[in-house]
Amino acid sequence: MKYSLVLFIAFFFSVSLFGQKPIETKKVPTTTQKAFKRKNSRGTDVKWFDNRDKRVYTVKFKENGSDCVVLITYENVILEKRSSVEYKMLPSKIRENLKKDYKKLKFAKATYIIKGRKDKYYSIIMHESQGRKKAPKIWEIQYTMQGKLLTVYEPEEVYEEEDVVADKYEQNLDAEAADLQGRMRDEKVSKKELPTGITSYMKSHYDYEYKYKEILLKSNTKYGQYYYIVMKKQGEKKEFVHYFDTMGKLIKVKEVDL
Repeated sequence: MKYSLVLFIAFFFSVSLFGQKPIETKKVPTTTQKAFKRKNSRGTDVKWFDNRDKRVYTVKFKENGSDCVVLITYENVILEKRSSVEYKMLPSKIRENLKKDYKKLKFAKATYIIKGRKDKYYSIIMHESQGRKKAPKIWEIQYTMQGKLLTVYEPEEVYEEEDVVADKYEQNLDAEAADLQGRMRDEKVSKKELPTGITSYMKSHYDYEYKYKEILLKSNTKYGQYYYIVMKKQGEKKEFVHYFDTMGKLIKVKEVDL
């Protein structure tokens, strides 16, 4: 099968559903659904896909009119989010650079990508026609959120078979997922965002003199996702460190001398 630009763009944006199976939302663990909704509360038309080999779910949905894709692990860690962006909504600096340095190419697709907590950038797909009998040449140009040029991937070779491209992209995805899953992620959480089980426990065990010193939502590949909460009373030289699961059930608590 000939490899066309339309196929390339669709495959590039979908983050590859190759090897993944559709799954009913009700069969996705509640904790995983909550982890997804916490960061994508405005998502609609949500569809889940399961890749058991990689222990990763792919979630396709709509958000503010954009097509979006999220990769989230079985441990409830969001690895990546991709959102389609209209050309006119790109930062002016990006549009100016494309017109100046890539005026001979045609705009095909823009995607806003978030990896981990800090890696955020725009990916722009441009193409150059080679006639009806050849697949177009494809460029990927990456920019920061402020419109500063990051990287340019120029076409090196033209693929004729869809499965060859799929295999190559799957390998890249495996490498990125392995790298991201190995990192610890700590996310600050406000008191009002805590599950009811946690706030009820705190009220029954600590009087008004105790304050929340630290509230974090932690996650790693070994233990999954959990709440890390530190309570302290002013003037005391000790604090109480709590570990709760994402449903609000206490895992353990320890007293730490300061």
